[in-house]
Formats: sequence, structure tokens, C-alpha cells
Amino acid sequence: MPALALAIARAGAIAYSPGAMPTLLVPDRLTSHVAAGHPWLYADGVPAIPGARTGDLVTLLGQGRKPIGQALFDAESPIALRVLSTRRGEQAGPELWRRRVAEAWALRHATLDLEHTDAFRVLHGEGDRLPGVVVDHYAGFLVLKLDTPAWLPHLPDLLAALTETCDPRGIYFKGMSGSQRASDDPATAPRTLLGDEPPEHILVREHGMRLLVDVRRGQKTGLFLDQRENRALVRQVSRGRRVLNLFSYTGGFSLAAALGGASRVTSVDIAKGAIEGARANFGASGLDPASHEFVAADAFEHLSACAAAREQFELVVVDPPSFAPRKQALRAAEAAYTRLNAAAIRQVTPGGLVACASCSSHVTMDMFLKILRESARVARRALRVLEVRQEPADHPTPLHFPEGRYLKFVLAVAE
Repeated sequence: MPALALAIARAGAIAYSPGAMPTLLVPDRLTSHVAAGHPWLYADGVPAIPGARTGDLVTLLGQGRKPIGQALFDAESPIALRVLSTRRGEQAGPELWRRRVAEAWALRHATLDLEHTDAFRVLHGEGDRLPGVVVDHYAGFLVLKLDTPAWLPHLPDLLAALTETCDPRGIYFKGMSGSQRASDDPATAPRTLLGDEPPEHILVREHGMRLLVDVRRGQKTGLFLDQRENRALVRQVSRGRRVLNLFSYTGGFSLAAALGGASRVTSVDIAKGAIEGARANFGASGLDPASHEFVAADAFEHLSACAAAREQFELVVVDPPSFAPRKQALRAAEAAYTRLNAAAIRQVTPGGLVACASCSSHVTMDMFLKILRESARVARRALRVLEVRQEPADHPTPLHFPEGRYLKFVLAVAE
């Protein structure tokens, strides 16, 4: 397939040449961990694998040296092995990638409203049993992001599977999550791998709402797709309300509120570019941005200004970036979430709504609800919870992989 060969040359990846598969004897204490469905084995918990290179497929052995699964090896990551399969007779490789992609594609068509939505996640890494691979769909374009360079040698076969199943207009490689490599490193530099170059802004539909997505410069792959159903909920409850959207990014929640009949929406983000993107999104959906307010400011400072001006809202949306990217930051994150949500709750009119979110994987749902209880206490306002939500259907998570459950969203009435 010449196009795929060209894509690999552009990406700087070396196609995987299967040979004798290395093996690893999994410590007894971890065999049940693998069998239950947890997809990671950490480097400090397993023996070294002599001669193994990043990208190698490894056979996992249990008691009696019987095969219990296959995994992808990363020599540099704290996550040494990402488990690909534990089923008897299942072989990691091109055929498995094709099957996984086809199953994920079918699941989206079975669970999402794709008649009115063309922006969704196709592959959610561990949740779709291709750990370390994220693929998002934007109006026919696929955006690929990898959590580990171990997938680079397998990129030709992965691209073939995506092309065969999804028939995309183009596949854009966003790069490596958390990569600090130079942008001119061909193995990790963002670029179009197959098909058409994505336009500067892709116009997508989300439950009929139109949004402009910049897959090159936008955060994540361009849009926070995991909040799609929550944006629909905000649209449902916004009629006649004055709405404040903090950390608004390009205005997804703001636009949902406006389309839902909000009397006025104030979008606040510290990035001026994001605020301009929000204005553009209002225009893309046929709304006059002049009827709403767009503020480039720090959310904490804006809440202080609202308090000083005694300005309140019937709905406040609080969707900050992760305050706890590492476990060590958890205590500081709890304090920051409490302070932020308390300040937001104070600016809700009595009987109004507050929608609070957290994308910190180290903050569990129980912890987040505890934070909201403390925030309500500090604000001296009682909360009644209406909805508690986590990731949507296109972000599935293995039951034995709690690390994959990161999103918390709570809609509540502020008394």
C-alpha cells in the first residue's frame, strides 16, 4: 500500500518486523491483576526483558510458564508493558488491530447519535483494548495521538486498520502525549499521515450544534469530546438563565447554553485565542456574539470581580484544567478545587444551578463529591445534586482499570 509506506516515511517510523517474541514471567502477585483486565504492568514491578526493544510484542507467562497474554513493550516508560490480549489463541498484530478498530467503530454506531453528531472518539486506548492509542473523529477526519512510542513500529498496520474501517478523509498525527521532544523529530512531530490535510478549522456537528475545531493548535485533539453529553445537558437546562462559563476554552458550554435559550452567556478564559474561538463558534451557529459577553481573564480573578459587583448568575459552569496532573499534587489540588467551587457557588442566585467538573484522574468521584461538600460549607450554601456523570460511551473504561476513570461532572441546585 504505497500511501501507507509514504505515511510511515513521513512519520519517521520503522515498520515492525516480527521475529521470535520475547517472553516475561509475570510475578505471581500480578497474574490475577493481568487476568482481571488491568492493562498496565509497571517497570519497577516486573523483571527486565533482555534484548527487548521499545515496540516489541511480548508474551506474558504465568504459573508453569503458561502464556497468559501479550503486551506491548516500552523500554523508557514507567509503564513497561501495555497488555493487548489475554484471550487464548489471540495473536497480537495486524489482524488484532483491525478487529479492535472494527469493534470500536461498531460500538460508537450502536451507542451514539451519529445522525446529528460527527465529532466523537473512535479509539479510547485502554478502553478499546489498544492501550496508548487515542483516535478522534472530526467530520470525517481522524486525529491520532499516542501515549507511547512503542506504537510507532506498528503504525503502518494501525493506519491500515483505521483506513479500512473508517474510510477517513485524512488522518492527522497530533503527536505523543506529554512528549518533550523537538518538534522537528519526525517520529513525534504532528503532521498529516494519510489523505487530505485538515482545514485550519473543521466544522463539526454535536447534537446539531455546530463547532469549529482546530486540530493542529487546539488542546487535546482539538475539542474536549468527553464533555459532549454534558454540553447537551447544559443546553437542556439553560432556558431563560444568565450563564457564567468559567475556563470556557472555545465556548462549547457557552454555545450550548445560548442555543438552549440562555438570556445572556458570559465566557471566561485566560487565553485570548480561546476567547476568539468562542466568538467564532457563536457565529458558526448563527448566533450574534454581541448579544453575549467574552472575557479574557483569570477565572479566580473574575469571580472576585463578580463578588465585588454583587453580580450573580442562574447557572455557573466550572470546568477547569486538571489541578492534579500527578499524585503528589493531590493535596494542593483539593484545596484549589475547594476554593474555586466555593467562589463559584457564591455567585449562583438562590435556586440557581452550578455545574462542576474535574478531569484529574487522581481525584476520584468520592473525593470530588467531598470537595463539593466542603465548597458548599465554605460558601455557606446548601447543594442538592441533580446529576452525577462520568465519561460518555465513546470513552469506555475497563472495570479493573480505575486509573482510566478521570471525568467527574455534577449538576446541582444551590439553595
